[in-house]
Amino acid sequence: MGPAGGAVRLSLTRRSVLVAPLLLLPARRAAAAQPLASLRVWQTENAVLTPPTLAEGKLFFCGTTHAGCILPEAEAPLWQRPHDLPGPAAFRPRVLGERVIVGGRGGIACLNRADGSEIWRHVAEIETGVPVLDRDSVVFGDGHRIVARDLESGAERWRFAAVPDTMAAYAPCILGPHVFAGPGDGVLYCLDLASGALVWAQERRRLWQYLRQIHAAEGLLVAGSYKEQLFGIAPGDGRILWQFVAGNFINSHHLSGDLACLWSPTGWVYAIDIRTGAVRWRHQTTDYGPGGDNWASLMAELASRSGRLYTLDMKDTLRLLDLGDGALRTSGRVPGRVRHAVLPLDDQRVVFPMMDGSLLMTRAPTIDGD
Repeated sequence: MGPAGGAVRLSLTRRSVLVAPLLLLPARRAAAAQPLASLRVWQTENAVLTPPTLAEGKLFFCGTTHAGCILPEAEAPLWQRPHDLPGPAAFRPRVLGERVIVGGRGGIACLNRADGSEIWRHVAEIETGVPVLDRDSVVFGDGHRIVARDLESGAERWRFAAVPDTMAAYAPCILGPHVFAGPGDGVLYCLDLASGALVWAQERRRLWQYLRQIHAAEGLLVAGSYKEQLFGIAPGDGRILWQFVAGNFINSHHLSGDLACLWSPTGWVYAIDIRTGAVRWRHQTTDYGPGGDNWASLMAELASRSGRLYTLDMKDTLRLLDLGDGALRTSGRVPGRVRHAVLPLDDQRVVFPMMDGSLLMTRAPTIDGD
C-alpha cells in the first residue's frame, strides 16, 4: 500500500523512461575514467572466482577448486584449501561466527573460519541452491525442498517440500522466527524457522515463477522477480504492498537503509523507497543514442558504503553515485578484466575478483572534497 493506503504500482516502459521529466536526472559527466591505482594482487588456486565476502576485516573467497581467507594488509592468503565440492563453488562465501559456508550445485561445505578445515558438508540430493545463515541455522534449497541444518554440527533440523520438479536455487530469507522462500513454483512460502512448519503460502504464478532475491528491511520483505518487477511484501501474510516494474529485466537489487537500488537495461539506476515503492531518484546510464557517456551493462551486484552506491559495468568502469540524490560523484577504470563483482573494503580500498582467478585490491576513486 502507498502512504495513504492505496495500492502502488509503478510501470515504466522504455519510451516513458526516455521522455520522463529531467528533474529526476542528476547531471551526467562525460570525463574519461582514470585508471584505479593497484595496491595488491592475491593469486588463488582458482581458475574462476565467485564474488568475495568481507567479514570482520578479512576477505573470504572461493571458486573452482579452493576456498581461502585473506588479511588485506598481508601479501599472501592466511589460508587456502581445496573445498572438495563435486563442482565449482557458485556463490560468495557466507560467514557467521566461526563458520564459513561455501558451495555450489553439488553441495555445500561448512569450514572453520580460522584455518579452513572442514566441519561438515551436505551432498546434494538433487541440486543445492544459495544458503542463508542466521544465528545457529543454515537454510538452503535442495531441488524442490527447503532444508535447514544446524550451523555448528550440520545436523538436519527439518525439510519442507514444495512442488516436485521445481528448483529452489535462490537464497531464502530469514526474518525473526520465520523463513521466506520463493522456490520456483510461483508460490511464496512462510515457514517456521524452528520446525519448518508452514505458516502461510501465497500463490502468485501470475506475477512470478521465482523470487530470485528476497531481503528483509524496515519490517518488510523486498523481493525481485526473475523478470522485471520488484515487490514490497508484508511478512505477516504475504500481501503485496507495492510493485515497481522497471520495463525490462533487472539485475539483483541492493538494499541500503530504506532504499532498494537496482539497474534496469532501459538505461537507469533506480533508488526505490522500500516503504512506499516510490522512486526516490534515478540516474541515467544509457540513452541508446550515438555518442554521449553511455555506460556498459551492469551485471555486477551493486554495493554501498558511506553514502555511496558502487556500480561496476561490463567494461570494468567503477562509478560511485550519491545515495542521497543519485548524482555521479566519481569514477575509475579497473586495471584488468573483472569477473563482474565489486567489494568496498573501506572508503579508500576496493577489491575485485579478476578473470584470471586472482583478487585485485585498488584504491577507491577520489572524490573532490574528501
